[in-house]
Amino acid sequence: LLAASCAENEDSNSFTDQVKNSQSGILYVASGSCYAGGVATSVGVATITAFDAQTGEFLGVVADYNSFSVGDMPVGIVDFDADNLLILVENAAGRRIDIIRKDATSISTYLTNTTALSAVLRSIQKLADNSVLVSKSSAVERFSASKARITQGVNPYINAPAGACATSTTLISSMALLTNEKILFSHAAATPNNKIALISSTGYAAGGDCLTTQAAPTTTALPTSLLYHSSGKLLAAYGSTTGVSNFVYSYDINETTNAISSPVNAYTNLGVINGPSAMTEDPTTSDVLIANGNSAFNNIERFTFDPI
Repeated sequence: LLAASCAENEDSNSFTDQVKNSQSGILYVASGSCYAGGVATSVGVATITAFDAQTGEFLGVVADYNSFSVGDMPVGIVDFDADNLLILVENAAGRRIDIIRKDATSISTYLTNTTALSAVLRSIQKLADNSVLVSKSSAVERFSASKARITQGVNPYINAPAGACATSTTLISSMALLTNEKILFSHAAATPNNKIALISSTGYAAGGDCLTTQAAPTTTALPTSLLYHSSGKLLAAYGSTTGVSNFVYSYDINETTNAISSPVNAYTNLGVINGPSAMTEDPTTSDVLIANGNSAFNNIERFTFDPI
């Protein structure tokens, strides 16, 4: 299980009577290749599926890439609007972003760019102006609402940030956006580069665009997923082949001063969180849903979250 996008249910985007009758929202899940902190992961089944967000009941398959595009793996998912999802598709022979109707009636290519989408794709975020950010192994690309690539000169929107942000950029595993559209990314490389970095909303062009960083709690903890919770807390999931380094941390973050502070170990239980690969928030309850990519788990767990 790779990624999860939780959205409030609307009758207009339902594709079965079960979905229409769901009163607790729909959890959309992409199953493809995933990164879970170095633990062994199963081969994804290349589908987009829908579940009742509260009960976990399986509602149906929204898209099955096996039936029309063998080799594609959905590696990221984000709400585009009330009716559509954007799907980040990893396939060395044709990396792209697809747009899928939530009612399962259509799927089409939304964006391709062989120059920009040139390395292993990791995650996707949509900004308020309908532009999108895509993280890949070593950089973050931005595309405008008209699907044009936005660069820093000849470089990606965020490319090889220096200073505290990284001494090398090898695996940008996840992203999150603050309300002022400053960009958080997690970097899952060997210590001291296993960290969270905050970048200016204008991307990275000079050293001053690296605003701050937060080191991982331990040298063996690799950040896999970020969630900027509606409470104003930043949640970071960490995976590792070292069992005790699989956990979720909570941080305070100041959007004005850029300070990331007050690290708190929000959840540690290797029998529940092991190789977390993605997080999302249920907008109806503020609960946090976490996907475990560890091949022995392959599940999604629901947590209440007390931000105090």
